[in-house]
Amino acid sequence: MVHREAPKSFLVSILFTVRRLLGIATFVLILVLLIPKLFLLFDNPKNASFSATLLEARDVVLKKSAPLLHHYIPTNIAGADRSDWILIGLAMMVTFIVGSLAQRSQQSLNRRLLRKSAAAWRKSEGVKPGSALDNELESTLRVAEAGNTVNRQELLRVFAETKKKLDSFGREVAFLAIDVVGSAAMKAGEDPASVQYDFAEYRKLVERIFRARGVLKTAWTPDGVMACFAHVEDACQAGKDVIKSLKAFNSEVKISKADFSVRCGVNAGLVYFDDSTQLETISDRVIDIAGHMQKHAEPNTVLIARKVIEPLRQLQEFTHTNQIIDGYEASVWRERPEG
Repeated sequence: MVHREAPKSFLVSILFTVRRLLGIATFVLILVLLIPKLFLLFDNPKNASFSATLLEARDVVLKKSAPLLHHYIPTNIAGADRSDWILIGLAMMVTFIVGSLAQRSQQSLNRRLLRKSAAAWRKSEGVKPGSALDNELESTLRVAEAGNTVNRQELLRVFAETKKKLDSFGREVAFLAIDVVGSAAMKAGEDPASVQYDFAEYRKLVERIFRARGVLKTAWTPDGVMACFAHVEDACQAGKDVIKSLKAFNSEVKISKADFSVRCGVNAGLVYFDDSTQLETISDRVIDIAGHMQKHAEPNTVLIARKVIEPLRQLQEFTHTNQIIDGYEASVWRERPEG
């Protein structure tokens, strides 16, 4: 049976009220129709006021209802009129049907509230559609919906179980955003085949560096990339390595006129994802800030929030700036001139 909360809709409230009234009416009907049968065992039951009242009430009820019952259903059983028992049976059946309808309506309402709350919880916790965590939550919701008890306690249990799974997907990671400076201008007036070759070789260079630094995931745009690393040091060093490698790349590999230069932005924090989640499907403020750092970086520099870089051994390689990006003070790394 559904563990019913306070009804949250007018229909559900009405149905439970009707069921309660029908239950009372059925109980009274049983008293009126069956108790007088016991008084018939006594002598002169109509001489006592209480028994006489019940007998009169029984007669009134049967007089009013018997013709209607006779019209629709047979009431004679084993040679006797059983209108009283049939009337009680019908009353109990109607009470049961209304009660069942009320319970089903309450359960349906609770399921809708469960789904609505789950959708809001997904949004607040950043659970992405189609992710492994989303599938886990959906599976748990279906188990809850399949049961007979769907109430606030069940809702809290579902969220508690999913929260544990969500926490298991939370990871402290770092993101490196890299974009080629002036890529559109670089392609203007160049042979398309040369441009295609140069950018393909540039991507190979970046991917080799990322693999060497233990990249976890990457998401490429035509001229940019967002990469995820297990440690801030790896993200920062990957950005530095790309910038340092461009000197040889520009002089020895690329064949178009314009040199390649890049802007790099780094940020780190707790992000919820699993191994099957594609980086481009993750929407998180930690990633957004990495992208904003990249957009505000100067060519061939790595820009990062100072609070992220402070715990690192590489702090002395970064210079504090006056830039405030998304509320964070920014520090910058730039390659030092040789000599």
